[in-house]
Amino acid sequence: PATTNLALNKPPTTSSIEKSSFSGSSAFDGKTTTRWSSQFADPQWIQVDLGAPYNVSRVKLLWEAAYSASYKIQVSNDGTNWTDIYSTTSGAGGTVDLTSVTGIGRYIRMYGLSRGTPWGHSLWEMEVYGTAWK
Repeated sequence: PATTNLALNKPPTTSSIEKSSFSGSSAFDGKTTTRWSSQFADPQWIQVDLGAPYNVSRVKLLWEAAYSASYKIQVSNDGTNWTDIYSTTSGAGGTVDLTSVTGIGRYIRMYGLSRGTPWGHSLWEMEVYGTAWK
């Protein structure tokens, strides 16, 4: 199994941020003391550009107290057209380690459909694992 976090320090894009100290890059910096937090609305998303296509086999989400109750994990080769590789309507926050996902993409996105709290969607970290696509 792939053991290198492909998303570490890669460039993110977000639908919104609550404030500048909760930027998208905080979810990909390898630190569990910084976080991305969206505005207090639905839907919201955060994506990362891996720089090249990968066979994605695992996505790990470390939710802050403000989590997504309903969300999708999606992959894309162009950052515009998305394919779902995971979906839930019963998210409960905490650490979610999705070890059975499969998809090929350069971009990986957490698309939060609805919040589990009155606050925004918020991740301490989002990790992506897989192998180079040939």
